[in-house]
Amino acid sequence: MKVQVLSISGDLGEEIDVRGVFGSEVRRDLILRAVRSDMSKQYQPKAPLKVAGLQTSAEYIGNKDIYRTMKNRGAAKLPHEKLPKGRYGRVRMLPFAVTGRRAHPPKVEEVLEEKMNRKEYMKALLSAVAATAVKDVVKARTGTEYNVPYIISDEIESVAKVKDLLALLKKVGIAVEIEKSSQSRKRITGVRKRRLSRAYRVRKSILFVVSNECALLKSAGSLPGASAVKVDDLRVGDLAPGGLPGRLVVWSKSAINKLGAQGNPAEKRV
Repeated sequence: MKVQVLSISGDLGEEIDVRGVFGSEVRRDLILRAVRSDMSKQYQPKAPLKVAGLQTSAEYIGNKDIYRTMKNRGAAKLPHEKLPKGRYGRVRMLPFAVTGRRAHPPKVEEVLEEKMNRKEYMKALLSAVAATAVKDVVKARTGTEYNVPYIISDEIESVAKVKDLLALLKKVGIAVEIEKSSQSRKRITGVRKRRLSRAYRVRKSILFVVSNECALLKSAGSLPGASAVKVDDLRVGDLAPGGLPGRLVVWSKSAINKLGAQGNPAEKRV
């Protein structure tokens, strides 16, 4: 499989062989498992206080002839608050009582991380990379047919201005993805606004993959829904957000060469 490298002006350049990068089988099941595994590592353990709902004087005394007994009083045999002169108050501690404990609360000891074998994750990443070069898969996710994959010369890594980057995308013919992401901007309301650290929701658009630290990592983040990542930090969730493969990806030539030489950069990080 040979693909022509585009120049920064949008012109066709040399051909390179990318069969070793995009030649893997597209395994949707592995991609979904890998995305879930990555997401599970971000979960924060939570649980109520161990003695929540139990810090009370309530007590149930079942002996018939003892002081403060609850027997033969015509009341429910439940732990009640202790009051002066042997009296008792409201029911406490039980899950159905006011200010009582929770029946089955979450526990910090619970294992939230969904682990995945290293070789399995490697196959999932290569599968997600290969999915970005299949036209039908990309069209199913984006709704538009693109002439994937898009490989641009290393000059793209030095683009520091957003207007220059947007002009490049228009020359290549994929700026419509940025427009669709901009139109999808919606305000987050209700309880979700308190949970998330942002006020608006924007659909994912273009992913830029570069070889090393460069100016594109900052400029690409200013485009709606777009992001940039180094090939050494590439994860399955970057290529298939939500577990759905086929995200539109723009590769730099050095990133393709580096990915083909290393095989899978995530193998040592899983």
